[in-house]
Amino acid sequence: MTIEPFHGNTMKVYEETEEGYKEVFQYPFEVDFAHTLVGNTLNGVPCFVGGVRRVNCELFVITYENNEYKVTIVDEGAGPSNLMVGHQGDRDFIISANHTRNESAVYFVE
Repeated sequence: MTIEPFHGNTMKVYEETEEGYKEVFQYPFEVDFAHTLVGNTLNGVPCFVGGVRRVNCELFVITYENNEYKVTIVDEGAGPSNLMVGHQGDRDFIISANHTRNESAVYFVE
């Protein structure tokens, strides 16, 4: 997954093919100042966790389930500037430096 251009207005997922990388998904919501992106797993499911600093200032998760990409909005108004995914025992969590709110936050995933 990429943020295009740097701090840009487009976030895309690519798949590697024999001819090179091919775009397979574009984040469907308005983006202004995309700022953070992490690839990891949440509850054993591969995902991308991302954040946008302006417009809706959202923190989101993208997964690929049942042959389609799914976007889950975790929070709005936060404006994440940095993210980390962690795993502890039987639960996973997202740590976010929420620039817009001047806070750090932990989101537990169930």
